[in-house]
Amino acid sequence: MMKYALVILCLLPAMCLCQKKPAPKPVASMLSSYDVSGKDARVVKLPHLISEVSGIVMTEDGRLLCHDDERGVVYQIDYTNGEISKSFSLGNFGVKEDFEDIAVAGGLVYLAASNGVLFEFPEAENGRSVEFKMYKTFLTSRNDVEGLCFDAPTKSLLLLCKESPGKSYHNQRAIYAFSLRTKSLATTPRFLIPLKQVTQTSDKHEFKPSAIARHPKSGTYFVVAAHGSTIIELSADGAVVVQQSINRKVNPHPEGIAFTPDLTLILCNDGQGERGTLSMYAPKK
Repeated sequence: MMKYALVILCLLPAMCLCQKKPAPKPVASMLSSYDVSGKDARVVKLPHLISEVSGIVMTEDGRLLCHDDERGVVYQIDYTNGEISKSFSLGNFGVKEDFEDIAVAGGLVYLAASNGVLFEFPEAENGRSVEFKMYKTFLTSRNDVEGLCFDAPTKSLLLLCKESPGKSYHNQRAIYAFSLRTKSLATTPRFLIPLKQVTQTSDKHEFKPSAIARHPKSGTYFVVAAHGSTIIELSADGAVVVQQSINRKVNPHPEGIAFTPDLTLILCNDGQGERGTLSMYAPKK
């Protein structure tokens, strides 16, 4: 009897190893709380001065900053009516560059250019100009940086590439991390988005991302694709949680994304020669 008991005891560890580990709990989707595919959005028109709005960001105290895509000028917008509250520039005359997105972190403002250059500067009063610092990265216009957001847990900026992810990452879209501690860009992407996964339901089977933002409640990442008219949600480890189509009549060319203090989602649209717009979506209750 003792012999059989010993055999059973010896087999128990192996039996335990064969048991399947419990599957990880699925990440709760915050994107599902917003109906960006529908028509029920509050739309505010922007002044002609910023018809080519290219990026938006919400400050820690709940103010919306934006910029256009050709000059280093930052505007504070009252998102309830679209009016300009103030504006300030990089340098005395504004810097000419292909600016694509904006972020705020640690009391500083950051602008990303499509060629991978980051501009860092403090916020200024209305009509003032500010000195700035430039950080060149190994990204180029071939990568076409389109999105920028602050990632508080890692104290880094996330740079979203619209085009080439890098030589080793074919058929994917890449998101790189720029450390605010070392002021340097990680050599490998923080996240990779498989095109095969996200183009199946996107418009014209395209996915060329144009903006990124971290949801303040869930910590997930919302990635907008103007070419593809879609928005995806990424988990903290970069997995695609859910995807939703963007209504093209409401958002013909979404270039930026931000969240208000009450978690309303804002998309900004390049006016393409007309007035740009802000489209606002309150979360479902």
